[in-house]
Amino acid sequence: MEDEFDDIFEGYEKEFENKEDRGKGGESGEEKEEEEPNQKQGEEEEWEDLDELSKMMGEKPKSAAIISGLDKISLCSMCTLCEIPADCFDGDKGKGSFGILNVSERDPEEDARTLTQTFKGLEVILAVNRDQNLSATIYKEGKKKEKLAPPLALFNFLTLESFLVGSCDFRKLKEESPSLNSLSITKEEALELLKQIFRN
Repeated sequence: MEDEFDDIFEGYEKEFENKEDRGKGGESGEEKEEEEPNQKQGEEEEWEDLDELSKMMGEKPKSAAIISGLDKISLCSMCTLCEIPADCFDGDKGKGSFGILNVSERDPEEDARTLTQTFKGLEVILAVNRDQNLSATIYKEGKKKEKLAPPLALFNFLTLESFLVGSCDFRKLKEESPSLNSLSITKEEALELLKQIFRN
C-alpha cells in the first residue's frame, strides 16, 4: 500500500504550494479535453453528444458524483485536501465509494479535473445527470480519458444510480447509508487519515 500511496501523492506538496497563485482552475482550456477521433462509437457517442450539447446550452447539472475504487474515508480526505465539497458514501456491498458533489455552486467536471490532477495516479469516474441525460466519464491526471455507458459505470453503485436519476433524494440516501462530508474534517486531519490508510 505504501507504493500506491507514494504514486498517488507524487507532486502533492507542489500542487498545493502553487494553488493560491493559480486560483481554482487546474488546467488551461486547451488541455481540458483530449479525445481521440473515432474513439467512441454507437451508443457511447450518442450519450456524449447529448451531454456536450446540454452543457453548451447552459444546462446546469441536476446531480453529479465522483466514483472511486478507494474507501469513502480516502475519497473524502482527498476531496478535503482539494477543497471540493462532497458527501462520501461506501459503494454497494463495500465495493469502492462515491462522493456526491455540489452542483448548485460548482462545476463537477472541474472538480474531477482538480482531484485527479492533484493526486497523480488516481482514476475516478464522473457521473453527471444534466437535463435528464446521464453520462459517465473516466478522469485521470486532470483529463478526460474515456466515456462509459452509464449502466456499466454504475453497475456496482445502484444506490447512487437511484439518486442520480431522481428516484432517491439526498435525505433518503443519507438515512440509508452513513456518509462523511469533506468539509467536516481539516486538511491536517485528512492528510493524517490518508497516511494511516495507505501505509497500514
